[in-house]
Amino acid sequence: MKTKFLAATALSLLLCSCICVESKKEEKIMQAKSSEFFKYPNGTSAKLYQLRCADGFGVDISDHGATIIAIYTPDRNGKLRNVALSWADPARYINHPIYLGALVGRLANRVSNARFVLDGKVYQLLPNDRKTNSLHGGFGISGRLWTVKKHTDKELILTLKSLHGDGGFPGELDIEARYSISDDHKLSLEITAVPDRKTVADFTSHVYLNLNGEGSGDCSDHSITMKAARRTEVDRMMLIPTGETPEVAGTAYDLQKPRKFFSIYQIFPDGLDDNYILQDKCGVWTEAAAVVTAEESGIRLTLSTDRPGIQFYMANCLRNKPGRSGNYVKFGGFCLETQNWPDAVNRPEFPSPVITPEKPYSSRTVWAFDTI
Repeated sequence: MKTKFLAATALSLLLCSCICVESKKEEKIMQAKSSEFFKYPNGTSAKLYQLRCADGFGVDISDHGATIIAIYTPDRNGKLRNVALSWADPARYINHPIYLGALVGRLANRVSNARFVLDGKVYQLLPNDRKTNSLHGGFGISGRLWTVKKHTDKELILTLKSLHGDGGFPGELDIEARYSISDDHKLSLEITAVPDRKTVADFTSHVYLNLNGEGSGDCSDHSITMKAARRTEVDRMMLIPTGETPEVAGTAYDLQKPRKFFSIYQIFPDGLDDNYILQDKCGVWTEAAAVVTAEESGIRLTLSTDRPGIQFYMANCLRNKPGRSGNYVKFGGFCLETQNWPDAVNRPEFPSPVITPEKPYSSRTVWAFDTI
């Protein structure tokens, strides 16, 4: 009898211990940090959500536009630096000028004449680029408050319903963006979008980076290597693809071997703003598609993706923009926008952006940080 009593007591203590451990686990999840970011004119608040590893590596993300506000990663001396640019005044995110850190879509990049044809029907979008083209789908998803589905120390899942006719696009779209971090200093973004009918979609993160730290001047000492043998040629006035996809080898656009940003500035006074071709179709994983290093900090970024292109934008737009650490300068950051090829919706020879309920949209991009 005594033996049975002791066994029952031990079992009870074990169950209590398991419950306590589980409770502490749940408590930790509930305590993942968030705070008010800014208020909308109607009094509603946008919030800021932190993801952190034990050593401080992590990211701050707002539910306004599923926007990356900061990325903290150690330099070669182990000191954390914020390498993502952000506005000094969070209220500037309401209209999202230059899409600083935003998640953009329904169609990333430019759509010529802000229109496309799907199954014989013409869809007119909102022109917001050069008074003619549609850029990044307007401010549809980047200018809205997303719903937080899950938030833990290392994961944030946000959702947004984009209604039929939003920005001129057909179909209702249920969008989910999953940000996650890992102890080996990787930031991952997985996006899914399920439509209620045949439509088009392509999304990208428009995070601006400076691997010496935001507000640390221009990126002259950065070097880039891109695993891309071709690019989409564009008309330089409208920045719309001509349909040609020339080889970059031996040209000023060649990034297949390490190139200093400064040397690119010397050839292109406004820097590059070009789509580099990784694959000829969507959904093919390219490991180390782009590698960028900063000489001063020693921070290296290795970007991998399953998107068929990367828009390398050297951010000539940043001069005198009021950033978190003071006014930014021209070339004070850069963007690597993983995407489909620009204007693919009007180019049947380009990878198709068409999605259906049976074949919804999905993409994955990973930013891996280490030091040299």
